[in-house]
Amino acid sequence: MVTVNKNILLIGRTGNGKSSLANVLSGTDEFAESADSTSETRSIKDKKFEIDGVRYCVIDTIGVGDTQLDTKSVLFRLGEIAHFIEKEGLNQIFFVTNSRFTKEEVEAYKLLSSIIFDQDVFNYTTIVRTNFPEFENENACERDRAKLRNESGELKEIFSHAKVVYVNNPPLIGRPNSILVNKELREESRKRLITYLGTIIHKNYLPTNLKELNERINNYMTDKERLEEKLKEAGEKMKKMLEEHEEKMKKLQEDMDEKIKKSEAKKR
Repeated sequence: MVTVNKNILLIGRTGNGKSSLANVLSGTDEFAESADSTSETRSIKDKKFEIDGVRYCVIDTIGVGDTQLDTKSVLFRLGEIAHFIEKEGLNQIFFVTNSRFTKEEVEAYKLLSSIIFDQDVFNYTTIVRTNFPEFENENACERDRAKLRNESGELKEIFSHAKVVYVNNPPLIGRPNSILVNKELREESRKRLITYLGTIIHKNYLPTNLKELNERINNYMTDKERLEEKLKEAGEKMKKMLEEHEEKMKKLQEDMDEKIKKSEAKKR
């Protein structure tokens, strides 16, 4: 049997179940799970496993929207991705979300092509909707896909071509019976994801501009940063104008005082 290698990269907003999904995929509990706004994943972490002759490597990343880090700092952490994929590339990118896209998630999704990788990235990207109780009901999943495709603006643009897969990865906490049920749901989610990955037959994705990733991140500037930069420039310009005005007024006052002194001297 020929062994196939598939690297799966997880990207998403903090608290959306990204690390939980990494545990579900790998069948382990090695990824620290968290439901709050602070990412438990502070650097890139990977786990290799094998199923039916296919070698998988799930790669978990720091959460986008971490409350303790700005976007640029998060991107620098994501720059570590290059080390993991520079040889074999990626079979699939799972963009993880647990509800409708927020403004921050739209920005993060766009960053995949504008900063992190290139324009081809969306051919290898699947949106994984976690915490979807009806994930085993294909009609419910299709209804949700239809709603997403009917969104307006940037959301409509994203979901008109994006592939969306549904799972449920509830936390393994609470009463023993609840934990048992949640384990079954996670195992079913795992089967669905592995089956889905088995349908992907394209070659691995290796961005041509991967070597320049850190350079692009270094040059990255958000709309907020651009606005702050413009306000700073305007403030500095205004300060310079005020200083020049004060200097002119001071010079005029000195000239006037000199003229008064000369006039008084002539009267004597």
